[in-house]
Amino acid sequence: MNIPKLSINNPVFVTMMMLALVVLGLLSFVNLPVDLLPNVSFPVVAISVVYPGASAADVEANITKPIEEAVSSLNGVDTVTSTSQENLALVTVQFSLETNAQQAAQDVQEKVNAIRGTFPRDASSPTVQRFDFTALPIMTLAVSDATGKSNPEALRRLVDQDLKARLERIDGVAQVNVTGGLQRQIQVQMDLDALRARRLSPQQVTSALAQANVSLPGGKVTEENQDITLRTPGDFRSLQEINNVIVSNQRGVPVYVRDVAQVVDGYADQETFSRLNGSDSIAISLQKQSGANTVSVADDIKSQIEKLQQENPNIHIAIASDQSEFIKASVEDSITDLILGGVFAALVVLFFFRDLRNTIVTVIGLPIIMIGTFAVMDYLRLSLNLVTLVALSLAVGLVIDDAIVVRENIFRHMERGEDPKTASLNGTNEVGLAVLAMTLTVVSVFLPIAFVSGIVGRFFQSFGLTVTAAVLLSLFEAFTLAPMLSAHWFKQRKLKKGEAVQVAQEHERAHGSAELEEAATAKLGWLDTVYRSALAWTLRHKLITAGIGALIFVSILACIPFLEFTFFAPTGQNTISAQIQMPPGTTLTATDAQAREVEKVFRSFPEVESVFVTVGSQGAPERATFSVKIHDAAQMPKLEPQFRAALANVPGIAFSSGGFAGGGTAVTARPIQINLQTTGNVNDLVTASDQIMAAIHDIPGVVDLDRSYQPGKPELHIDVDRDKAARLGLSTAAVGATVRTLINGDTASRYRDPGREADIIVRLRPQDRSRWQDILDLSLTTMTGQVVPLRNVATLSNASGPTALERLNREPKISIGANVLGRAQQSVADDIQARVDQLTLPSGVTVQFGGQVQQFNESFQSLFISLLLSVVFVYMVLASQFGSFTQPLVMMLALPLSLLGAFLALLLTHTPFDMTAMIGIVMLFGLVTKNSILLVDFANRLRKGGMARDQALARDQALLAAGPIRLRPVLMTSLALILGSLPVAMGLGAGGSFRQPLALVVIGGLITSTILTLLLVPTAYALLDIALNLVQRKKKTDAAQPAPAPTAE
Repeated sequence: MNIPKLSINNPVFVTMMMLALVVLGLLSFVNLPVDLLPNVSFPVVAISVVYPGASAADVEANITKPIEEAVSSLNGVDTVTSTSQENLALVTVQFSLETNAQQAAQDVQEKVNAIRGTFPRDASSPTVQRFDFTALPIMTLAVSDATGKSNPEALRRLVDQDLKARLERIDGVAQVNVTGGLQRQIQVQMDLDALRARRLSPQQVTSALAQANVSLPGGKVTEENQDITLRTPGDFRSLQEINNVIVSNQRGVPVYVRDVAQVVDGYADQETFSRLNGSDSIAISLQKQSGANTVSVADDIKSQIEKLQQENPNIHIAIASDQSEFIKASVEDSITDLILGGVFAALVVLFFFRDLRNTIVTVIGLPIIMIGTFAVMDYLRLSLNLVTLVALSLAVGLVIDDAIVVRENIFRHMERGEDPKTASLNGTNEVGLAVLAMTLTVVSVFLPIAFVSGIVGRFFQSFGLTVTAAVLLSLFEAFTLAPMLSAHWFKQRKLKKGEAVQVAQEHERAHGSAELEEAATAKLGWLDTVYRSALAWTLRHKLITAGIGALIFVSILACIPFLEFTFFAPTGQNTISAQIQMPPGTTLTATDAQAREVEKVFRSFPEVESVFVTVGSQGAPERATFSVKIHDAAQMPKLEPQFRAALANVPGIAFSSGGFAGGGTAVTARPIQINLQTTGNVNDLVTASDQIMAAIHDIPGVVDLDRSYQPGKPELHIDVDRDKAARLGLSTAAVGATVRTLINGDTASRYRDPGREADIIVRLRPQDRSRWQDILDLSLTTMTGQVVPLRNVATLSNASGPTALERLNREPKISIGANVLGRAQQSVADDIQARVDQLTLPSGVTVQFGGQVQQFNESFQSLFISLLLSVVFVYMVLASQFGSFTQPLVMMLALPLSLLGAFLALLLTHTPFDMTAMIGIVMLFGLVTKNSILLVDFANRLRKGGMARDQALARDQALLAAGPIRLRPVLMTSLALILGSLPVAMGLGAGGSFRQPLALVVIGGLITSTILTLLLVPTAYALLDIALNLVQRKKKTDAAQPAPAPTAE
């Protein structure tokens, strides 16, 4: 079926198809999710368990290790990472990418449920969550008292009971977390002296309260045909009732709670403070559902905030951080780049055609293709994000190529006097094979990306799908809309008398060969003439030209050592994070005092818009984090060094600007990660980490150097004599539970005051909690009822322990983390590796990079393999299209030639080579063969047409004819791509720095490949043809020689 002919004869049908594509695309654009990153699923499951009052070592022994042992036996487990810190265990299970994420989470849940009974009684129920990159917090709110008169506890209660519930009901919101503020707590503060005098144990108080505060159903009775429910109500209705609970009867005299404790209606100990611009606030973190539209969800949240603010004028709800702002700006700036790229491409067409109608016909398909791509994206369940937006921005110059080649050839036919319909049909069919080959090469280079492993492969699959959808639509448009409009929007050009005679003569000489006729009647401009002269020189000096080509290949290799490598460029957000890490054992109050000083410094900068501070976290009172938002993201590279200089004297401070690859202020989230492991003693890791940190601290570019192991956490041990305890009927667990109740507190029951429910916590008075020698005189009740002083079975000792213990695949691990400033990441990593190699570390200690360095190495290797596969696929496509095993090698000569420009573009702009640049190389390999295809295809046609009529053009004559004739479409397609990518290469706007390396590689590669292809590819074509002719002559000579006569014996 001749598609161009069908389109020319059915203009209404083609118009309706294009209109349908536009309508579907617009509807899909409205429905497309808008997010920061592609919606991909990674089989990573996180398990967290809160164990109040436990040290890092206790958490590891009682919680972490049992979980690790249980989940390590699951099928498909890749790595098991754990962190045990005070009060908290966190275990992360990463499965192979082929594992179903939902099934993995279910399997982990079953394993954890099976061992739940082995955990200590005070440990909370394990929380098992499937990690989702697209279900991260998108907004943080800060709620504060607008009047200065509200009760802090009432404000927290309003947030918990009203604001949180309203926000959770918003469509697309998965989870709402609240931190900060005061929470009501009924505290039964025991008097140490009173307990000692009455020889009571803390468990007796807890047990008495738990048994007194119950409401039990008694069943039902039937009386006079009516069912009556029986209940035994026992809930506390006042604090006085708690005071009146009898703890024990000693010789007939009751001992009440009021005799040994004071009941206080107070507040739970605060673990976290939060402030926005210096004002105390309660933080609300909102997490969206996987696959939900971030911008839409954020808009709904803002609408709900406005309603809540109107209903509660006494409070102030401020947005501390909003991820949707950057996403919106990124989408808007990408669409701006897309429109500018389209305008620049149209100007290129107008410059060469110098005719407005020709230009409109050529570029009218551009908006149709781009809008139609939205429909394909919606069908493939892609979203608008940083990756797909850069794909769309770069595709602008790409999708117009097919229409340019088709329209330029039709235009050339019409210049020879053919009527529009004939010119449209002949012109499209003539370049049909070349256009198809050009499109299939682009598609083929992105096919191997589907096999790229790791996070980069998953993310950039959407890039390949988006570009592939756009170029396939462009092929469809070039074979349908372009010839149809050319046939019906133009009139036949009337030739002058001299032109008509020349066309008629050449038509007769060509004996039906359209190519020979076109070569003879082609009008060459000054640029075509100059190029023909240059091409003639290269064909006369083939060996010299080949030598020049060899030097170019050497120069490509020479550029590589000067390149700097990094994982990903910054995304250009206007927020920077900071963290301070105080010495182990620092109180929350002391950390808060230091945080206020840091906050003042940040707020002193006029470029800073807001500062949101969170002081303390679960089991980490010595840590504070800052989210600093600036007015203009372009100021970030200048401001970060200024922030560092102003806060240089603050111990333990670290910064992070985030980015596409994540990152954070924590040691294990920094770009440079060095993981130390051993099968021996943990102390060996401590020694090795000391050696490495001392060796690398002065490497240029290394900042915020620290390690995950923090020794020196003060501990007071209650050492239990197991033999004595066993003889008295006591256990270490019983002693530990008693101490936990005294110091950390024990939840005895729940005080059910309507609207103000609170836990009832039993613990010592604050002034008694440090009287350890007196605490040892407290009594314990054995299993036989015997009362034994704690001192009889336990002693006190001072010690220190780590704040956190890490393990990787059930082996101890210490991570060394660092940020990079002023240098490329991989350059710093290479320097670190060189120094580590010179160290003599303790036996059994292994050192390897983790984090972004490891991801870069794995992703680069995987993408390099993908690049080699792309080359193979391009060869297969070209060999199939041209029916030759050797000519594809000539056309693919443009591939290495493009690398010179790509590398030079990065070097001249001082841009590191990152993963987006690597994707640019892959894309470049699909683009640069287009020019070679146009040249070789037309040269083949000229030679074939000449040989068929016994008027063979010599090889060099065919190349000299094909080159100038195809110069215009070659320059038009290349310049359209270059100028179409220029807005992206400028790196302006939100996310511009992330998109920039890819566009620079494409532009630089296209410039050098276009120039060199026009000269080197014809020379390579001629040399290959000479070599093949020599081989064929030798074969003929060998075949013509008579076989030697047999010798007589």
